[in-house]
Amino acid sequence: MKLSNLKPAAGSVKKTKRIARGTGSGHGGTSTRGHKGAKARAGFKSKRAHEGGQMPLQMRLPKGGFKNTHKRYKSNRADSFVVFNLNDLATIAQNHSVDTITKDFLYTNGYISKNDLVKILGDGELSMKLTISANRFSKSASEAISNQGGVSLVEFKTSQLQAVAHSLNVENVTAKEIALCYSFYNEGEKIHVVAEGSLKMKFNIEAHLVDTAAKDLFLSLGANVVILS
Repeated sequence: MKLSNLKPAAGSVKKTKRIARGTGSGHGGTSTRGHKGAKARAGFKSKRAHEGGQMPLQMRLPKGGFKNTHKRYKSNRADSFVVFNLNDLATIAQNHSVDTITKDFLYTNGYISKNDLVKILGDGELSMKLTISANRFSKSASEAISNQGGVSLVEFKTSQLQAVAHSLNVENVTAKEIALCYSFYNEGEKIHVVAEGSLKMKFNIEAHLVDTAAKDLFLSLGANVVILS
């Protein structure tokens, strides 16, 4: 092999396109720009998808909706809740032979999606003792559950409680502080704390039910967790 014998691989080197060299160049006398018009001249610019003034395709097609499912855009209005009535809860409890129903239980068994908010209403009859944890309770639902010896728990995330501690600048978060920050919560309602989001500040918490994962988050920061009866 000699240097004089080296050649590029077939097809790896293409002939340079030379324009503005007249008709003999193979690219026409107009240098591949066609005849006249804005596109044949220097400085031509056009917006993407421009159709010369005609209504562009993206505006002619029907529009579809979009729902952002990120938790910070989740609405707290009543129409954003998955609603369960008392008779629904009774049926679920009987079908699964349980006396405690939480959002995690409903999600695990396919009754709700992971990010759904749950509200309990008072329609129907309840003839059994149940412990129910949800985001909201109607007054009649809470009373019916209590009349059967059951317990209704309002669920709060660890991140929500951290927001309470931060906004009020307090070291102890109790029902009183939560009621000050969340208008939907009444101080007499019982609290269920679930782990969602990380904790970045130390504060003590009082609640009636605290999940193990949530409790571990508080204890890892040296905070106190008081379980109320």
